[in-house]
Amino acid sequence: MGHASLRRHSATHFSRRPVKITFGELREMGLSGVMVWCHCGHHVAVSADRWPDELRLSDLERRFICQVCGSRGADVRPDFAPPKMGTNV
Repeated sequence: MGHASLRRHSATHFSRRPVKITFGELREMGLSGVMVWCHCGHHVAVSADRWPDELRLSDLERRFICQVCGSRGADVRPDFAPPKMGTNV
């Protein structure tokens, strides 16, 4: 019996990075923001209001430039954190 290779079932970009949810799907989950993480550890919460529903979070990852280390590219994920008291977020 041969060895079976296990593969992830999620779609991937040509860059082999996972294809993430759309901003529309993010909003359907009741979320309104994303966390943008640089490989250096710097991260920032960003409102998702500026992006259209059909755009995928993974489509934005190469566009970000870190304000701390200056590198291009980031990991963009849904922000599951509850809003802070006294904010409209």
